[in-house]
Amino acid sequence: MGLLALLLALVAVPASASAKKVTISYFKTPSGNIVCMYAAGLAGTQPFLDCAIKSGLKPPPPRVKCREGDPTDLFVDLGRTGRPHRPSCAGDPGPLVGEKQAQVLKYGHKFHHRGLRCGSAVKGLTCRNVSGHGFFLSREHSRVF
Repeated sequence: MGLLALLLALVAVPASASAKKVTISYFKTPSGNIVCMYAAGLAGTQPFLDCAIKSGLKPPPPRVKCREGDPTDLFVDLGRTGRPHRPSCAGDPGPLVGEKQAQVLKYGHKFHHRGLRCGSAVKGLTCRNVSGHGFFLSREHSRVF
């Protein structure tokens, strides 16, 4: 589900129905090429990371015909558990919407929250979940595991 759809769903939920605290934060690599959004407490979802790489996923995911949005080779999503996936269609800017407010995750530093963790290095960004699955993103290549 896209960021815009999630945020619109939140607006539609009455305050009394939303007992969970919603957390949305952004971080980016020092180069600014990778921007990630962390979200938790959204109705119907586990905590997740949604990361975009402006230089594109390499190799790019297979192109598909989209019913909504445009084909993309920029995003990788990772839930607290399970395998990451590369959304092939996007109807909103995803984590890039928070690029200006994103905190820089300096090289050698880590992000970790509720079972999701990322490490920033000169060679790229590596993120994992509690299941041991994750992804690596860099200008030269990307992979999911």
